[in-house]
Amino acid sequence: MEHQSHGLAPLAACLATILGGSAMVATRFAVGEIEPATLAFYRHAGAGLLIVLLATAILGRRLWSSIAAADLPAILALGVVQYAAFGWLFAAGLSYVPAGRGALAIATYPIQTLILAALLGRERLTTIKVVGALIGLGGVALALADRTSAEGPDVWKGDVLLLGAAFLGSVYNVFSGPYLRRNSALAVTGLQILVGAALLLIALLINGSPLILTGISLPAWGALAWLITIGGVVCFYLWIWALEHTMPSRVSIAVTLNPISAALLGALLLAEPLTGRLAAGLVAVVIGLALANWPARSVAVAAR
Repeated sequence: MEHQSHGLAPLAACLATILGGSAMVATRFAVGEIEPATLAFYRHAGAGLLIVLLATAILGRRLWSSIAAADLPAILALGVVQYAAFGWLFAAGLSYVPAGRGALAIATYPIQTLILAALLGRERLTTIKVVGALIGLGGVALALADRTSAEGPDVWKGDVLLLGAAFLGSVYNVFSGPYLRRNSALAVTGLQILVGAALLLIALLINGSPLILTGISLPAWGALAWLITIGGVVCFYLWIWALEHTMPSRVSIAVTLNPISAALLGALLLAEPLTGRLAAGLVAVVIGLALANWPARSVAVAAR
């Protein structure tokens, strides 16, 4: 059963990243009518509540006792990183750039995960992985240099915000695995998302941002509903299940599908342009990530 789980983990990650691409398009659509921080709050509050309800149905009274008290501080800190800071940067960045371009920036986080894991001694860098990382980063640089695919003069702000989000995602990837394996992944994720939503709510109250959604169109409501359910609960659960059952680098290869799905869906649903430079950068990112995660003959250092 354990071997089967290891085989299914990359498939779960692939589906999660395809849904993540759709979430980028939905965010891009909804952020035109809902402020980024408000959108991130509603997405995480709704998804967190649904995941806690699911965990309660499965675990019952063992829900919170399934989380070790000694692990709680680290779990809460990682929740802040992934579901508050990352969530806000993700939504804010997509208010400046098209979904396909934004997905390419987010696609750097598997490479950042590899580098961070190597620095911490959890992954072994090889020549082919270094070459793959350089090709992937070069592809991102090529695509992000294309200003014709951007919307507005402040596109660089979106690039910076999403690259920052990618770094936070790499931090979560590297450090979350042991806590997801030692505790109930559902309970951990539900708690982390709700903590992130609570911090976003506090930030909204401090800044006087709007909390009541008024004058929102029906399509925007539909986009928010998608972000909470399919692009939230399903996407989050598949990703953390994959992290729970295999190493971060094996999961991160699936992110090659994210810019592809985001670019195609953005072009189909939002009429966002697909330029030659963007396409070339996307291909380079896919090749780079594949090389960076190419299975080595020697077994990587186990995650601590």
